[in-house]
Amino acid sequence: MTSESTKNRFQPQGRVKIVKGSILTPEMGGLRFVLNVANMAGKAEGDIYALFDKKWPAVKREVKGAFNTRTGAYKLGSLACTTAVQSDVWVVSLLCQDDKQQTDVVALEKSLKEVCKSAKYEKASVHVSTLLTDATPEMSELITKELVENGVSVYFYEEATGE
Repeated sequence: MTSESTKNRFQPQGRVKIVKGSILTPEMGGLRFVLNVANMAGKAEGDIYALFDKKWPAVKREVKGAFNTRTGAYKLGSLACTTAVQSDVWVVSLLCQDDKQQTDVVALEKSLKEVCKSAKYEKASVHVSTLLTDATPEMSELITKELVENGVSVYFYEEATGE
């Protein structure tokens, strides 16, 4: 038996659940990380920001603030900022888009590894809107690889369209 198959046998797999509802009301108790995407240009626009503005306008402010006060840590593949929108809900902004708002897949993978470390440390579940996975098709596969296979539970929210 190889060490890889032994590792997989003893490593708990995360769960995946698809939720018909809004990410603005994430399911499950405990700490919840809601994923967001940020870019190197500091632009906070798009469908996901419009959705967050309905309940969590601080997300847009903090993403813009992280860009305005950027340091050497503000680089592709890092976490731009984490915004506590409720005591048990944090919006984690992945810095994985270049200044033209094109997704850098390597940076996305790297930032998801950071989310995995944090989620395991904080014992948090991760919540993702279909607005993000539709805009970034590579995201679903990378979430499975980097989070679910490493024991982090992930919830995908199918947002109602035409509101």
